[in-house]
Amino acid sequence: MTYDYGPITESATGLIKEYGKEYTFTRTTDGSYNPATGTASTTNETFTKNALVLEYNDRDLANGAILRGDRRMLAEAYGFEVGDKVDIASDTYQVVNVSETAPGGDIIVTNLQVRK
Repeated sequence: MTYDYGPITESATGLIKEYGKEYTFTRTTDGSYNPATGTASTTNETFTKNALVLEYNDRDLANGAILRGDRRMLAEAYGFEVGDKVDIASDTYQVVNVSETAPGGDIIVTNLQVRK
């Protein structure tokens, strides 16, 4: 018997939309390498997702994986990737860690660690 996480995902997304904000993310992907010019092309894809921005506490900083100034984003379910960039206020942050809450393989929410 499998559990239907759809209603939980909908509730989580609704709460994130209600209490969070819409943010613009940018994903840069490398294209093919051109040996004649010695360069590779890049493509930028932008997308908007809802998230809450949270501060880490001192206990979170204790193990060294999280640096002072890092932010935690609790975001709606999506296939975020390390390296994605997001504008928060007037600063650009880069996603350095992605962890998903996904019981049974269904993503309910995504936790993002972002850094300037």
